[in-house]
Amino acid sequence: MSRLAGVIGSRSLPASFAPLVSRIISLLLSRGYSIVSGGAVGADSFALEAVIQQGASARGIIYSAWSSASGFPSSVQPQVFSFLASGGQVIWGPALPSQPRSAVVSALLGRNRRLVSTSSVIVAFLHGQSRGSLYTVRQAVEQGIPVIVFLCGGGASLPPDLASSCLLFTEKEVV
Repeated sequence: MSRLAGVIGSRSLPASFAPLVSRIISLLLSRGYSIVSGGAVGADSFALEAVIQQGASARGIIYSAWSSASGFPSSVQPQVFSFLASGGQVIWGPALPSQPRSAVVSALLGRNRRLVSTSSVIVAFLHGQSRGSLYTVRQAVEQGIPVIVFLCGGGASLPPDLASSCLLFTEKEVV
């Protein structure tokens, strides 16, 4: 597989940013990247939908925290099935939907670490408070992986140490 671009972001990313995510996916695909994401609601599902719509499922990977599709949010499950049916790959995780929250959070953080460890670049779409996305950005910065961050409103921000290590686009620049 080609170089991997991890596309991540806030679960609360408004649908009005889906076209921006789609344009970035198009650009990454045109530059020879394959797309990896986590399959969550929001930025991840916008990325997944863009990969499917652009006929590039075979160039996509979902890193799942879940051991089966039933763990994905119900609103994302149809996309996951469509992605798989059109040649996409899911790397399954350890979490079962019935597990305690602590086990699920551990699986989600593990998914994020796996995604970072295989990516050549991380592209993050942040909206509001995004602890999981910030964790993932921090992991990438610590591993020397280039990170591009789009601050998409809702009070999204990066701590100064991360902001100085990322290519940052503010809400005014992405609207």
